[in-house]
Amino acid sequence: MIFEKLDINKNDLNKVSELIYETELDVFKPLLGEDKNKALENIEKLVKSENNLFGHENIHVVSDENGNVLAILLSFCGRETNLWADFKAFFKILNFIEFLELMVKGIAINELLTSEVGPDDYYLSNIAVDPLYRGQGIGTYILENAFKLAEDKGCRRVILDVTLGNEGALKLYEKFGFKVYGKKNPKLIFKGQGTYNMEHFV
Repeated sequence: MIFEKLDINKNDLNKVSELIYETELDVFKPLLGEDKNKALENIEKLVKSENNLFGHENIHVVSDENGNVLAILLSFCGRETNLWADFKAFFKILNFIEFLELMVKGIAINELLTSEVGPDDYYLSNIAVDPLYRGQGIGTYILENAFKLAEDKGCRRVILDVTLGNEGALKLYEKFGFKVYGKKNPKLIFKGQGTYNMEHFV
């Protein structure tokens, strides 16, 4: 296995987009497109672009010896994020009504469901392993490399969010040493959605 930065000219962007889509919160998926195909198309546009959370500069892939993408990690240091740059990137791919909906719902998701990312935090936004390759230690391999990335950025804490009810992911992260430090469950706004906020100091 090889862990490396995404190369938009070499790696399968459709596969990368599918893996990102499958790890997004259900409340956010509709904002990316009216149906899955449209959402995947929009994700791929964002991946190709820069200066947004889905941008290729924030993505690493795990590939086999033939270059097939087995898994992805979308992550970033808190010092390198800019919410308005994200919205500018979305404005280019969504119509005006969709964009306004994203502005409102996106800010709400950021405030009510996800961890607050400080300047010295390294946030693991999306971790996904192709279903065909699960159970082979790829998730652990990604986490080991994520800590190296955090150290390289000079971050003091690695954080992530786990959807309530995803016990498999929760156990994996706890086994790796992550601790739950918060829980967000805004039932009135995002029915059926909620997250555990987890942290691990570098």
